[in-house]
Amino acid sequence: MDHSEVLQQACYVFLNDLNDEINHSPTIQIEDTELLQRCRQIIDQEQNVQIKPYLETLSEVIHAFLTGRASEDTLKFYLSEQFNIVASDIAGLIQGLVKMESRISDTEISYPTVQSLSDSPKISVIITTYNRKEFLYQAIQSILMQDYPNKEITVIDDCSTDGTKELMQQHFGAEPRVIYMRNATNSGPGNNRRKAFAAHGDGEYVLFLDDDDYLIDMNYFSKAVRFHLLHPEISFVAANVFLEYSKAKQLKISNLQLSSIIKKRDYFMNFEKKGYPKPASTLTTVFKREALMAMDILDMNMVNDASIYLRSLLVGDAGFIDVIAGVYRIHGNNITFNLSQGFLIENLEEKKLIKNMAVQKYGYNAQEMTEWFNHNAYDTISYYLLNSAKDATDFKFMYHWALNHCPLIYNQLKNEFRMKLIKKQLLRISLLRSLLGR
Repeated sequence: MDHSEVLQQACYVFLNDLNDEINHSPTIQIEDTELLQRCRQIIDQEQNVQIKPYLETLSEVIHAFLTGRASEDTLKFYLSEQFNIVASDIAGLIQGLVKMESRISDTEISYPTVQSLSDSPKISVIITTYNRKEFLYQAIQSILMQDYPNKEITVIDDCSTDGTKELMQQHFGAEPRVIYMRNATNSGPGNNRRKAFAAHGDGEYVLFLDDDDYLIDMNYFSKAVRFHLLHPEISFVAANVFLEYSKAKQLKISNLQLSSIIKKRDYFMNFEKKGYPKPASTLTTVFKREALMAMDILDMNMVNDASIYLRSLLVGDAGFIDVIAGVYRIHGNNITFNLSQGFLIENLEEKKLIKNMAVQKYGYNAQEMTEWFNHNAYDTISYYLLNSAKDATDFKFMYHWALNHCPLIYNQLKNEFRMKLIKKQLLRISLLRSLLGR
């Protein structure tokens, strides 16, 4: 059997064992703690070390479902996507888990369906795309399948050459909820987000979705809007996701572990530090349009996820719904793993603008914000040097930029990355010698 078949078989054994536990428990009602203990026992008994991590995540997903942190949609998606198991094949187990979930969730937060909302404010979804028509189709469908009625999708195509235009015409040309924009020349996702928002982002709430990500909780928009209505002080609300490692064909839960409300100053000053993680892209993040306008989104040089979050946190608090709502793909072609030098400089210049805005418009302390900028610049440049810098020219260029704009981190960067540069140069020499047959 190949790996996928072994994985599927291990999952069936796991689920059948749980089904027996639910249906043949000596007590009338088995508790979730008992079921999770049984999950732990099954995992410990598994002999194949390559299978164990998958069963660990399966146990986490079941626990999330039982405690109201994953919907039935999410549970079924995970079983299908990770193990190729159709829900109808394990209908008895699903029904047993649903009964357990309904009993346990009486003490958990309940997220009302859209029918319980007196009004349905419009959600504008902006999707930027370039040569990813297969991914794009799934992204659009994941929005259309949301049970929330008042939504509109704008797809802005950055001059794709892979048949994206034909895909949009064939599948969504007659769909009134989908608007298609196409650029004559390539201008990058940051510019496209701003352009599409200016043209069609007129909903009370806005979600920016990359073309390779998608939602899996069909009730998520309803939950997000309800959260906004209950907490008018927030700029945005986000949720947890699966990380999809495409090459390994593995899904893992990314749990933000945030409070339901995070104060704007705390989150802004500590953004991406321990205890204050950035949500995965913006795929689950429903922004309040009023907050986006207040933080001058139309004047932004780079409308990327970190910048949108930081500017939004100058305006309002952040909200967090503890559910698994979407899937963030990690496939090696993500822009975050292939940063160009120009993209990086734009990113750093945007952070300088945010620093100045915080001081001049929102009363933040100037010295405090200089330290904030140095920290953010160091992290941004370090990420680039670790993942995207190709040769000595890239390293020297970034050192020079740091010396001119944030000299306090210049020596730290040089000391930190000296050995990495030497290793890159040695590898290049070794490669050249092997190519020359020496």
